[in-house]
Amino acid sequence: MKVFSIVAVRKGSKGLRSKCVKKIANKSVFEYVIEYSLKLDYELKGKHFTAVSSDSEIVKKYCLKNDIPFINRNRILASDTAQIEEVIYDAYLKAGGKVDLISLLYGNIPTRYPAEFIKAYKFLKVNNDFDAVLSMQKVEKYNPGWMFELNEEVLPTRKCTSYRRQDLKQYMIHDGHTILFRTEHFLRFMREKGLNGKKGLYDSFGDKIKPMLNEKIIVDIDTQRDLQLAGAILSRRKREGKHEIL
Repeated sequence: MKVFSIVAVRKGSKGLRSKCVKKIANKSVFEYVIEYSLKLDYELKGKHFTAVSSDSEIVKKYCLKNDIPFINRNRILASDTAQIEEVIYDAYLKAGGKVDLISLLYGNIPTRYPAEFIKAYKFLKVNNDFDAVLSMQKVEKYNPGWMFELNEEVLPTRKCTSYRRQDLKQYMIHDGHTILFRTEHFLRFMREKGLNGKKGLYDSFGDKIKPMLNEKIIVDIDTQRDLQLAGAILSRRKREGKHEIL
């Protein structure tokens, strides 16, 4: 199965300004993501190729310098109201070609693990009844049973469900690391239904989706604190000479 990975890097951000071009150990956040995708090119030996979709001149110059396929994202698709499916569809039409699977790689997640992607790839290879794989993690202490509506004046009252974590109803959340889906389903959805026909959170990616749980340290950078955490993880990885933190 051939895979087209789209590294999505938007210049703007309402959280941490210019988060994708922030530096960690003298390397921009987006560079870590691109290097990860290029590693997948090597791992899958001709079955994987990478393109970068961005509206950033910094990202464009990096791609041109390193001979990496670059897709100019127009102003509308770079706005904060654009939906990610529109970005994927645009990138596919411009550079996708004949591929079996599409992979979305967010440009603000520098902590990456090739083995997690390979697991997803192998799963779809032998499970034709599934349309997609999404990486997931248990929410653990961030359980809805322990959450309150935001109120900075006084702590809201709420019914106690449990004081013990092990007694709470278990939830999982998509961690942003792996989004791998069949091209055929995605194109059919976009051409026949479009985003106005979207009912479920991820139904543009598939009717039947495998949630692939992991316990990796994955940092989706949206705040300065996220940037510091990612920096600590990547610095440790560099010191230990590891490609992955197991």
